[in-house]
Amino acid sequence: MRLNKWLVWWKPRLADFRIKADVVNYSPGPVITRFELNLAPGVKAARISNLSRDLARSLSTVAVRVVEVIPGKPYVGLELPNKKRQTVYLREVLDNAKFRDNPSPLTVVLGKDIAGEPVVADLAKMPHLLVAGTTGSGKSVGVNAMILSMLYKAQPEDVRFIMIDPKMLELSVYEGIPHLLTEVVTDMKDAANALRWVC
Repeated sequence: MRLNKWLVWWKPRLADFRIKADVVNYSPGPVITRFELNLAPGVKAARISNLSRDLARSLSTVAVRVVEVIPGKPYVGLELPNKKRQTVYLREVLDNAKFRDNPSPLTVVLGKDIAGEPVVADLAKMPHLLVAGTTGSGKSVGVNAMILSMLYKAQPEDVRFIMIDPKMLELSVYEGIPHLLTEVVTDMKDAANALRWVC
């Protein structure tokens, strides 16, 4: 949909709540679409935040997230879940300059941001990385993408793995790769020893 069509679509929905604003831009991402609103003088962003549930109900959607401050812009963001999620393919991010031009062998693919731009990070610059989510939300897919991105970028002499898989099903596919320091660890006693050896 073009911007002018979104403007026509949003205007009456915002007017239902007595909010005067214009849609000035939108960014369709793989999972959500962000709309940037230029609020009329005197309209406070907090007022829109307080209406997020009512907006979601009137739009027949699960949720509307209000971003009161978009860095570098004088607009308020409204984020709506897309009716159909796009699949983010690992190859798309591996082929992108953000990944390709990063010299670190510990560069990991994290996915795409709200605007559909690839997100990569250098694991060496992160003290911690927490991967969390509900059942079926893609935690294992995300972890595998991170592992594969390091395998894609680094030689075995650059990066070595100790993989611990207590469920005995997630990491067995990596058994036998040259990047492993030891076989995939499935016994928790062996896991403790492996971690002690690393530290």
